Amino acid sequence: MKRRGQSPPASPSAVGRGVELFDIVLTMHGLDSFEQELKNCVEVSLGRQKLKVLRLDRILASNQAANRAKDQLVIPVLADALAASKATKESKRRKKKRPAR
Repeated sequence: MKRRGQSPPASPSAVGRGVELFDIVLTMHGLDSFEQELKNCVEVSLGRQKLKVLRLDRILASNQAANRAKDQLVIPVLADALAASKATKESKRRKKKRPAR
């Protein structure tokens, strides 16, 4: 049964497992041109496929620019994830710089 305004759940065999982790965006709010953003994407492996994905900071910027109710719910989560990612990278960078004892 299909409720008004909702699509039926996608079959995992039709689209693959993990599809719920992806949000395909057709319009980017508050970002540079598609061509410019594409240059700064990261490549993510998904099975045998490689996907170009916006960096987390750019996803956050787009959500902040759109500022819809659904964006407002995810902005703190994205900001926390970005901060944690930066802290992890900084920690790894510091460990590499330490002289061997």
